[in-house]
Amino acid sequence: MSVILSARNLSRIYPARRGSITAVDLVSLDIQVGEFVAVCGRSGSGKSTLMAILGALARPDHGTLRLEGTDLLQLPHRKLANLRSHRMGFMLQTNSLLPGLTALDNAALPGLLAGKSHHHAYCRAQNLLTRLGMGERWDAFPHELSGGQQRRVSLARALQNEPALLLLDEPTSNLDPLAEEEILKVLQELRDERKLAIFAVTHGDQLASLADRVFQMSAGQLALAEKPSAAPVRSSLIERQGPVFEKTPQGLANDETPKAAPVGDWRGPASFFLSTLLLGASLLYSTDRIIAWSQGRHLWAQQEKKRITEEIAFRQLRADVDSFDAMDDGNVRANLFLQNFDPSHRFFILGPTIRIFYQADGRWDSVPQESSEASDAKIREVVPAKTLIPFHFRLLPPKYDELIRGYFHIRITSTMVVSETREAKGDLFERQDDYYIYLKDPRLTEDEVRRRNGWKPGSVVPPWIAMPAH
Repeated sequence: MSVILSARNLSRIYPARRGSITAVDLVSLDIQVGEFVAVCGRSGSGKSTLMAILGALARPDHGTLRLEGTDLLQLPHRKLANLRSHRMGFMLQTNSLLPGLTALDNAALPGLLAGKSHHHAYCRAQNLLTRLGMGERWDAFPHELSGGQQRRVSLARALQNEPALLLLDEPTSNLDPLAEEEILKVLQELRDERKLAIFAVTHGDQLASLADRVFQMSAGQLALAEKPSAAPVRSSLIERQGPVFEKTPQGLANDETPKAAPVGDWRGPASFFLSTLLLGASLLYSTDRIIAWSQGRHLWAQQEKKRITEEIAFRQLRADVDSFDAMDDGNVRANLFLQNFDPSHRFFILGPTIRIFYQADGRWDSVPQESSEASDAKIREVVPAKTLIPFHFRLLPPKYDELIRGYFHIRITSTMVVSETREAKGDLFERQDDYYIYLKDPRLTEDEVRRRNGWKPGSVVPPWIAMPAH
């Protein structure tokens, strides 16, 4: 079996106010043709940054990266973009489906951007949607589809250009169990039928259990881990091993009756004194044990509350960018949406606080934000229906980095505090998300964007494109 992707000593370091953060630390990895590799780890461990580097969406500070023998880090931007669009497919944690396009349009978009004919791109999109069980919903818009259906459209789009490597960023997160099972079944069939190489980052054991190899990522470092066999069982009960008390030692007589010390014998008062001393010591020991047990229970309860709040923040709360609308004068109106995936469990957030940056000369420059609902520091309940949080900013920079010709590279950082109560009492958890968007420069016409990127006349020019974290 040949190697399709080879990474050696990849590192990515981000500067911070108090030093630096190593997101990826000397990672080396080979992925074989047809192999399924999964990377597990907590949020902030560097999984998404690693995927962005392996997908040539971000450059490492050190190391080498080769796809089918080609050194990706030595390619100019245009050749790299062309190779990435033809040989790699991306299925992101955020569906990133364009809201103004139908399922068929979204699935055909990568083919059109890669220069394929309109007929070829749409025929393949229709075939893929049919193969993934979405043939009857080809004309539906993203907001008319369930979470699982949106992921199927995202998968069809990722497969549009027949990639050799499929990169998945939390493809089953924020899905109900049935939708998650549907996506896992489709991925398993693709792996078996197409011999497609798959690299996935995930929190869940269900997806990792399908992989040929599973790695654990922590503090930017990658280590081979044991492949999970099933989903974890959530239980706070620990099985007790062995009896509570020790058995009576053998050889001790058990038919003797204890006798009191004779009156006047010194052993009587001494025994009484010793007994009293031992009783006091026992009471002190017992009191200490009770206090320790109580403190242990309190600490366990605090940890359990923290675990529940963290689970709400990452599994029950869905937050994503919903829309972007750029005006000719540089004003941009956008929406972030919030959604509670478990109607039976109420929770609240403080915020979100939103910060906006654009990339210029390899650095992130801050963008002043106009007054908006997102900047209001208030507590709100997150409900099952999508709640839109509008925000507004103005962006017409004289110079900016063009990873895609004619598009700003924008980062939106959202920070919110999650609480189980409206009063924000008890254990709180801060969640921070970074969203990456390519936004078309409103000063350019669609024909200028097509010409700069070498796209065919009449091909779709999306107003904005969502990208994975990197």
